[in-house]
Parts: sequence; structure tokens; C-alpha cells
Amino acid sequence: MPESKEVSNFHFAAPHAALARHNAHWEALLRNWHERGGVSWTPGMIVSPEIRGRVDTFLPWREFSRSLRSVARALLPSESWVPRLLQDNVLESILEFWEELPQYSGCVSLDDGELLPFFCACADPPRFGTDVGRYPRQLESLRQMKLPPEGRLLDLGCGVGLGTLETIAELGLSGGVGVTQEPLEAWMATTRQLPHDSVRSRHYASFTAAKAQFAVGDVLEWRGEGEGGFAVILCNGLAGGRFMQQDEQFHVLLKIMREQLAPDGVAALANAFHEGQRPAVERLLSMAHEQGWQVAGTWQNAVMVRQSL
Repeated sequence: MPESKEVSNFHFAAPHAALARHNAHWEALLRNWHERGGVSWTPGMIVSPEIRGRVDTFLPWREFSRSLRSVARALLPSESWVPRLLQDNVLESILEFWEELPQYSGCVSLDDGELLPFFCACADPPRFGTDVGRYPRQLESLRQMKLPPEGRLLDLGCGVGLGTLETIAELGLSGGVGVTQEPLEAWMATTRQLPHDSVRSRHYASFTAAKAQFAVGDVLEWRGEGEGGFAVILCNGLAGGRFMQQDEQFHVLLKIMREQLAPDGVAALANAFHEGQRPAVERLLSMAHEQGWQVAGTWQNAVMVRQSL
């Protein structure tokens, strides 16, 4: 599992040939769609089934995503760095892709200088919402807890690390580890830069004293610190959402938290999910209670204490 030192030490390639092939092919398809498809895409337009059918015919998502992956493989260090958003089974239409990344809405081609920001945006789409100040109630709840001195933080599903660094700084923790499945997110968190978002990128400057490493891996397979190493574990916007809904996953998550927390350590789960995801989160909290955790708060801002035996 590569950690911060590894994800920062590489050089981006210059995929001129792959990009030229992609641009030539997709600019021709886009012109064909405009000429024969009978509709031009505009951001925010109402998409009827007929319009979607025409778009999918002239601009098929599977072919488009495969072409982008070929450019990504030429640019990035390895296949594993290609953002999950570009995998065939994540989206079903180029219209969904444009909705995920509205700044690229209607675009099918890219310039050399746009490539790194583009793939970083694919790894960190706006709906992830990773930023400072996202869960203020969680920080307030944690400030009221008696945390172990010189405690450390483990952030499971850390995104680009802004919330990780903010929590370390706000709680006065000695450092921490963030885990994400996206290598580009780990790279952005490690280097403290967001090539696709200059506004959020400036927020890193607020946490120059916060010490953190960022690792690439599946949250439910993470076993990086042995046992009992962390005073606080965060798992925000993940448990109960689209990526973690099954009871088997909840059992694994609770096991990892129990193994990784120091005695009397605190696990905190916050989210901005819609009401339809409430039953899954409440099921997780009920399972935690049955396993002997002290559970407090709400389904959108819960804290769980690992009690000393």
C-alpha cells in the first residue's frame, strides 16, 4: 500500500500521441452529433429520453471512457491511478459524466495543460464535497470529548485530505493518517495542491503545522498501524452511502475501528446524505451499540466510544 512518500515521487508523462488521437476522434464525433443529432448540448438543459438516446448513439460513453483511460494511462504512473469515475461500470452516459463535472460540460477534447487538472477533477468530483468546514458539528462534538494526550487521527475515506488536516489542527492532535482508494487524491493530499480547484487548494495553507501521511487503499482492507494506535477515527460521507451499505461491510468497518482505536478512543461518523440513506446509517449505529460501543449523536453526526475492558 503506497503511502505519502511514494505517491509524491513521480513524474507525469506527456501523452501527446494518445491525446491527439483522442481529440481528433471525439471532435469529429461531436461535429457529427451537432450536424445530425438534431440537438446541441447546453448546461442545465432538460434531457428527455429521446435526447439521451440520441446523445448515447452519437457519443457512446463506453467508447469515450475507454479513450480517456488510454490518455490517462499515458499520463499517470500506472493503471491503478486512473480515476474510478472513468471505469465502465460507474456511469452509463456521457450526460452523467458532464453532470458529475459541470466545468467540462459539453466538452470532449482537452489541451495538454488541462490534462492533470481534468484527471484530478475526475478523482475528486464536486459531489464528494471534500473541504474545510464541511462537518462543523462533528468538530464541536469531538472538542467536547476527553481525547488521549498526544493522540493521532485515522481518516478512513479522507478524499483530498482537507478534512483530515483540519481535524488534526482543530483538535491539537500530534498527526494522523488518511486513507483513500484514489491514488490521485492521495497525491493531492500529500503535495497539498488541487490542480483543478485553486480556491480549495489555498485552504491547505491554513494547516502548515498539521502532520499527516496519506495512504492508498480500500478502507475495508486497511491494516496499517497494528492495534490501538489512534485516538480518533473519522469515517465521513462513506458508511451508509453508495459505497458502503451492506451489513457485512459494516461488520468489517467496526472491527477495523475497534482494532485501530486506542483505549477510550473515539470513532466519529458524519455525512450529508439524503433521508433515503438514513436506515443504512442507523443500522450501522445499532450494530455498534450491540457490540458494546457507546453511541451518541444523530445519524448524520454520530460519535462512538471504544470502552476500556
